[in-house]
Amino acid sequence: MIFKTLTKYPFLMYFIQIMGIAVAYVITGKIGNLLVIPPSYATVIFPSSGIALASVLLYGNRAGWGVFLGAFLLNTIASDSARTDLDSMLITFAISSGATLQALIGAYLVQSFAGKPNILSNNRNIVLFFLIGGFISALVNSTLSVWFLVMIGSMPVEISILNWLSWWGGDVLGIIIFTPLTLVYLSTENPIWQGQRLRIILPIFTILLLMITGVIYEIKTSNIRIEMEFKERAKILETIIETSINEDLNALKSLNSFYNASESITGHEFDLFVSPLLKNYPSMLNLGFAVIIKANEREAFENSLKREGILDFHITELNLDKKLVQAENRAEYIPIRYFEPKHLKGTLNFDVYSTESRRDAIDRARDTGELSVTKKIVLLQEKGKYNGVVAFLPVYKHDVPHDTIEQRRAAILGYTFAKFRGVEVLQTAFKDQDLSGLSYRLLDINAVDNEQVLSSNGNTNLNSSSLREDSRILVSRATFNVGGRVWQFEVKPTSDYFLLHHSSNIWLILGIGVLLTTIVIVTVLISAIRHYKIQQLVATQFVTNIELAFQNSEKEKRTEELAIANTELAFQNSEKEKRVTELALALEQNILLSHQVNHMQKLESISRLTAGIAHDFNNILACMLGYNEMNQYVHDDMSDESLKIELENNTKQIDLAGKRAVE
Repeated sequence: MIFKTLTKYPFLMYFIQIMGIAVAYVITGKIGNLLVIPPSYATVIFPSSGIALASVLLYGNRAGWGVFLGAFLLNTIASDSARTDLDSMLITFAISSGATLQALIGAYLVQSFAGKPNILSNNRNIVLFFLIGGFISALVNSTLSVWFLVMIGSMPVEISILNWLSWWGGDVLGIIIFTPLTLVYLSTENPIWQGQRLRIILPIFTILLLMITGVIYEIKTSNIRIEMEFKERAKILETIIETSINEDLNALKSLNSFYNASESITGHEFDLFVSPLLKNYPSMLNLGFAVIIKANEREAFENSLKREGILDFHITELNLDKKLVQAENRAEYIPIRYFEPKHLKGTLNFDVYSTESRRDAIDRARDTGELSVTKKIVLLQEKGKYNGVVAFLPVYKHDVPHDTIEQRRAAILGYTFAKFRGVEVLQTAFKDQDLSGLSYRLLDINAVDNEQVLSSNGNTNLNSSSLREDSRILVSRATFNVGGRVWQFEVKPTSDYFLLHHSSNIWLILGIGVLLTTIVIVTVLISAIRHYKIQQLVATQFVTNIELAFQNSEKEKRTEELAIANTELAFQNSEKEKRVTELALALEQNILLSHQVNHMQKLESISRLTAGIAHDFNNILACMLGYNEMNQYVHDDMSDESLKIELENNTKQIDLAGKRAVE
């Protein structure tokens, strides 16, 4: 009833179809994403590609809207966070467009070369479907999407080929498995599949299960090995970064020892000591010494520096706009007295005690007598603003004790300091290391959340979609104390790391899986067609046999009828023969009688003829005899004896002959 109602509203039917395709695409895509292999863009099997192609084949090009919507939703959901940045939106749009275009092109090719009289209807169509619809059409999305990801920098060029191969393989398996299954279950145009669904699904899902089991086992084994290798690698990196930081801080400690060992240090001596340190420790932005100046000493200090040639010198601080201005009046200042390299202008007269972050570190260094590091701050330099930290070491007066906090506060003379940019700390430490596929960062745990990252290799959000799901569990963290603050070095493998370190066996398994799956499905479909033809032949033969049996039954019936008829005919023939015999006898009798009658008739005719002849002959004879008598009378009247004798003689002869004739 509902279907009949919907058929009255074609637009509503189209909308339901599009939404149904989108939902099916998302659900099967989420299932496929459970089998993600490196890189994270591709899976072992991507069923959605098969659903997309089948949808366009079944419902036409309008199904492409459902494919695009499903792909867009799937790629949006796949991200840990909502895709709001332009690059993420472009990636989602590009992948969704590639999936839609692949389905449309694949359907066109299949219908053009493997759709007559209908898809999967014969051996030729099956082979062409797998070749064109599977292996060829799957090139569209994998090629376009990987190319786009490489172009925008979301995928390294060196791993793009393997990304493309895994993407293509997942789409191929999705198409050659799920498109035939969808067509078999939803297509009503092909009578071959009616009643054979179970024969098709069991072998296909059996080989699919075996392949997935093999891939999962290999991925698990490979991940265990990768995890062990990663932990060893991470341990080495942790040691390197901690050692590098300690070495950099040791340079500062060397400068501090230089100050503690000397009664006084000139600028020239400072330069001679610091210049080699900066060359040997490139991660340090600069080294310097800041002296403590009381409010009553400020004017004399500024004038002394002016006399050294620094014109218009005055102690500076940062205003609210982060610009250097002349420092306000305070009880105490700690301006920079010496620093290297000197080309970093604007720092010589800066009061490091004027900012809260530096002041906290300076007070901690003064009270503990130990190295103290600031939280992440903005480093003001000539070339711009950089994020980094400043490490301070206190310099105390030589002739006074500084064992307690009070003594240290009273004996403080100044501070040696070193500035570090977080980026250069990691770059210097790992300059000789191969960090391909690793996402790492250096954190200040004591800082607030949005200020914790001191440095990273670009992936500041280690929960981004560039990481594999299992790499969010596989993470190494090492903490160490740096100048009174707890720093943490955190490293995680990215998808590229898994790709670069996984076993090649998975590709072998996938290759064999694709080959075996193709062979099994082709065999199953061809077997189904053959089974259908055999059924048709058997059905035809059965019908023929029934028809022959019916015909034989009719023949037997007719034979019986003919037998009865023959019996009747035989009886009739017997009767006829009897009657014929009787008729023959009667005929013989009739013939005999006829002969007798004919004979009698002949005799009668002869008798009549004889009588007639006799009668006529008698008449003639009577006439002759009559005339002969008359001759007799003439004879008597004749006088001539000679004539009389002759006439008498002739008369006698005539009379004699006539009497014989009468007799």
